[in-house]
Amino acid sequence: MLTPTFISTSALSSETKASIARIQHRLVDVQKELATGRHADVGLTLGAQTGVAVSLRQDISQIQSIKDTNSLVLTRMQASQAALNTLATTSQSFLNALTPAQSTSTMSGTIVQQANAAMQSIQDQLNSSLDGQYLFSGINSDVKPLDDYFANPPAASAQAVNAAFVAKFGMSPSDPGVSAISASDMQDFLQNEFADLFSDPNWSANWSDASDKSVNSRISRTETANTSVTANDQTFRQLTQAFAMVAGLGFQNLNSSTQNVVLQQATQLVSNGIGGLTRVQAFLGVTQQRVSDANDQIDTQIDFLEKSISNLESVDPAEVTTQISDLSTALEAAYSVTNRLSKLSIMDFLS
Repeated sequence: MLTPTFISTSALSSETKASIARIQHRLVDVQKELATGRHADVGLTLGAQTGVAVSLRQDISQIQSIKDTNSLVLTRMQASQAALNTLATTSQSFLNALTPAQSTSTMSGTIVQQANAAMQSIQDQLNSSLDGQYLFSGINSDVKPLDDYFANPPAASAQAVNAAFVAKFGMSPSDPGVSAISASDMQDFLQNEFADLFSDPNWSANWSDASDKSVNSRISRTETANTSVTANDQTFRQLTQAFAMVAGLGFQNLNSSTQNVVLQQATQLVSNGIGGLTRVQAFLGVTQQRVSDANDQIDTQIDFLEKSISNLESVDPAEVTTQISDLSTALEAAYSVTNRLSKLSIMDFLS
């Protein structure tokens, strides 16, 4: 038995309007896909593979974060290298002054002034900071490594030097009586009591607030590197010792033979210190190259991951353009049908 089916202009009109809404919605989606190059609803399109795309994006975010940190690390090391270059220049100038002073009648006051300038320079350079973080403090990056040796009242370092001198010779370095100190006694002092001021634990107690532990940075997913040098490095101790023995032991009032002992000892220390600066700069240079290489590897990884995501989420522009054309044609046809249906009237068939 046949069941009658009732057709009305109202039913046809409703269906046509629903079809228009569906076409319009799809047209918006494909226009978005053409503009972005991605599926309008990635989750709906990829289904179970959506998790893969999310995981790939998380990987990109993680390694991009490492690269951003590496940029800061490179900036810090570049600033450290600049400070070391300045210190190397200052130390070489001081060495150039020390060598001829041992055999000529160079004014002792001039040597002391150069020692003061060199001491100020090493303090300034080792106290260098970037974005509020001290470059040579190791993991104690929020603490200034060195106090001002020339501060008033005297810093702990200056007090320690003065106390050691008084304990050895029974007078302060500023006493005119230091002219009676023999070369052998000064040699003994410099190699023992004075040298002890720059070894542990006296160095940390009186001179440096830096940590022995340098900053360790993750430069890739699988690699870490020490990316700083601390003020406690032996190089900086030797240079400070050399500058302090000329600047803080009453050099101007010493007799000539005793002055030569001081100059010889200072020359040896500065020479060793300059060699140490070269070592430190080479270490930082190698680390800088490691960080740069790590960044290159990260760029390669990001490029690979982005291509993988693109393979999952991207649409074919030519195919999308064709869909837009087809949907536009279908929409125009639906509008035309709706327009015709709206003009139909029962009166047209009753006349």
